[in-house]
Amino acid sequence: MLRCGPGALSRGDVALMRQGRRLVAHVVVSTAPWETASLVGDVDPPGGVTLGRVVAVRRGAWVLPLPRPFRPAMWMTQQALSAAWARPESRVVFRRVRDFFFSGWSRPLRRRLVGPLDVRLLRTDDLDALLVFAGERLVVSPGFLRRQLRERWGLAEPERRGAAAGAFDAQGRMQGFAWVDSYRQEALPLDGFWVRSLVVAPGVRRMGVATRLLGCLMAEAARQGEPCVYADIDDDNTASLRTFGGLGFRPASAELTRRTNQAWDAAGRTKALVVLERGLPP
Repeated sequence: MLRCGPGALSRGDVALMRQGRRLVAHVVVSTAPWETASLVGDVDPPGGVTLGRVVAVRRGAWVLPLPRPFRPAMWMTQQALSAAWARPESRVVFRRVRDFFFSGWSRPLRRRLVGPLDVRLLRTDDLDALLVFAGERLVVSPGFLRRQLRERWGLAEPERRGAAAGAFDAQGRMQGFAWVDSYRQEALPLDGFWVRSLVVAPGVRRMGVATRLLGCLMAEAARQGEPCVYADIDDDNTASLRTFGGLGFRPASAELTRRTNQAWDAAGRTKALVVLERGLPP
């Protein structure tokens, strides 16, 4: 990213925007008046703080430069993708193609390619692997993760507060990540431990990685004396809702659901959340 303000951007540039706690990539639609649109995927709400211009997109080892001569092509691509994504049938086709490639038939092949995965709590020496994974798949800032790992998650067991777990392949690369901790650190008025940032790399999805990550975190939360663990999930994220339900999570009270949605609305989030909870053994 090239840090700059709206005045340095032109129509067709890709701008990095901060909306509440989220970072989103938008194509500049107009500069007078200032208007941006989602690059691809779900439509983001208007507004936000402009952080700079996206000069490259990285996905794993692949880096796609976005030089300014590409602006007309980016503009036309964004318009075509937005129009296609707005049609419900396009989303259905995309999900069916994705589900086909990462469904049961490909699981043996993917297991063979990836090899066995080690799911465990993170240690301070996992920082490099965590930052690489975060740069590819998380919206949480590297500074926040670095501080959490050094000051809370990576401590010796008696001192650990909250916890983070990762799924590592034989080469030490992180293939999945999740953490539990208190929202009070971020000034949200919600008590208890909450599951956060549960993300699994596409190549190992539907292989039980999410379930193993959550099991690891729940065991650690119980060791720390937490009576239960909570989760707040987008109401349209059926895969996550199914995973949590399979581990015994049940809908939380209407009052907690209301307070959670109210807290996130105040922080700039717009999607409705389903709040779940699961009791832990003493």
